[in-house]
Amino acid sequence: MGLYQRDFMKITDEEKEKWEEVQQEELRDQVKNFSRPNYSHKYPIAVRHFLSFFPNHYMDNSELKDAETRFKDLAEKYKAAIDDTTATELDIKSFIKENEAYFLIASIVKNYDFGHHDLYLFPEFLLGNSYKVDYLIVGENSYGYHFIFVEMENPYNKITIAGGKLGDTFRKGINQINDWKQYLTSNFSRLEETYNKYKKPTLSLPTEFSHYEPGRVHYVVVAGRRTDFNKRTRWEKMTYKDNQKIDLLHYDNLYDRAKAIIGGNTY
Repeated sequence: MGLYQRDFMKITDEEKEKWEEVQQEELRDQVKNFSRPNYSHKYPIAVRHFLSFFPNHYMDNSELKDAETRFKDLAEKYKAAIDDTTATELDIKSFIKENEAYFLIASIVKNYDFGHHDLYLFPEFLLGNSYKVDYLIVGENSYGYHFIFVEMENPYNKITIAGGKLGDTFRKGINQINDWKQYLTSNFSRLEETYNKYKKPTLSLPTEFSHYEPGRVHYVVVAGRRTDFNKRTRWEKMTYKDNQKIDLLHYDNLYDRAKAIIGGNTY
């Protein structure tokens, strides 16, 4: 499934015309500067999507400023949604989908060193016929593409137990990720079949998408609220991230990170 109501695999004649105008501007300034500038931020948004590997899954950095007011409003609505103590992870995922508030999930990359050059988001990403990942984030840095597999669990109920140890909700998410890890170790190359369903046909994917390199693969479980995390919980969070590359986040982390990227130049 794509992220947006519009199909960005195609662009209109008007968008092509505007794109060509900006390209001519680049060529004119190349003469002045002795190198061609990159004015992609001036391209129509549809063109920026169209030029990417996955047009219908592309997270456009320019929107962080262009849609700043809308994103701020959505962040506050998200905060209200998670403050409802009857909310479940299904409710939160529905909110994100219905409002196209995918920047909330994409903001997870803020604490990683990739995603600033190029960023894609895939909801309900299939691992063969065995598993469905809530969100797959694919981000690029100067060393190529990296992958974050995200599992969403309940914001309330059985988050931690006495002393701040992880409760059943986090344990369930961690167990799910361990299943994914086992699958990916042997079947990472098979994901190329899934990527090809979403890829722009005229482009070829880099080898990172088909060759398993553990250092490029990360995992996140989102569950609970900030108040569920005490010193012991934060120690377990650090241990899981250091030893198993599983980051344990609460739903307030998404709000904080989303607020931090709004108005910026990159995720």
